[in-house]
Amino acid sequence: MKVENQNELNALVHLLDDPDQEVNKMVISKLISLGPEIIPSLEEHWEKSPDVMVNKKIEEVIHIIHSDTLKTDLNDWAKNHSDDLLQGAILVAKHLFHDIPVLKIQNQVEKLKKDIWLEMNYNLTPLEQVNVFNHVFYSLNGFRGTENDGINPAYCYINHLLETKKGNPISLGILYLVIANQLQMPVYGVDLPQHFILSYHNHQIQQDQSEQEIRSDIIFYVNPLNKGMIFSREDITHYLHKLEVKPNPSHFSPCSNLQVIRLLINYLIHGYELQNENDKVLELKELLQIIS
Repeated sequence: MKVENQNELNALVHLLDDPDQEVNKMVISKLISLGPEIIPSLEEHWEKSPDVMVNKKIEEVIHIIHSDTLKTDLNDWAKNHSDDLLQGAILVAKHLFHDIPVLKIQNQVEKLKKDIWLEMNYNLTPLEQVNVFNHVFYSLNGFRGTENDGINPAYCYINHLLETKKGNPISLGILYLVIANQLQMPVYGVDLPQHFILSYHNHQIQQDQSEQEIRSDIIFYVNPLNKGMIFSREDITHYLHKLEVKPNPSHFSPCSNLQVIRLLINYLIHGYELQNENDKVLELKELLQIIS
């Protein structure tokens, strides 16, 4: 259902101060059904309205429209576009940053990729390739892990990472993965307890490969939080032992982009739970449900 003209939209907004609760519910429901194209007009009404209660209702409508649109987009990504990890990370960030500058982020990632590509020689060994990548990514561009504030959810967002150059394991890992994959490097994400790392393979993963074949093709692992430090399967086993966690195959195996985005959302949920941001936790759990 579409608003035929601006006057109709104005009339609906003016009805938001109607004392009849049933009228209010109908007006809010109608506004929400009109979708994101009416948001600029609603924001204009919000700026001009002196009525605090009406403004709160406008904010509620805008928030619900944003939320519904995000859920639809995330569901579509999970079903049809999960090969684009950057898009998944941007969509997750939209739950907080509704007007996230998508083109700016894409351009920032493209510049990073170009910086690394200009230094890369594909005749190098895998270890040498990663060393080149790490030098450009961490040393020249200044990306680094958070030292004492890793649970702060702000460090999960791709736009915050690109602006501040600081991130936690999941955000740094996602950015590293996005660029490495664009450079045709066989790098994948690996979910560890309280950590997120990367695996470097001899070859790109094929659909018909078994999990055992995939694991046996891993050359080494990369720690995105610690300037891309290289480590081995034995190091992972030692790490799990320190955490008193029994190793299982998933601790050594790459995960899909869909799993990576689930991990990103879980990182956010944990961070907001610690901050007692219950509304954000509920919203994120709804997003998690969509891709689960």
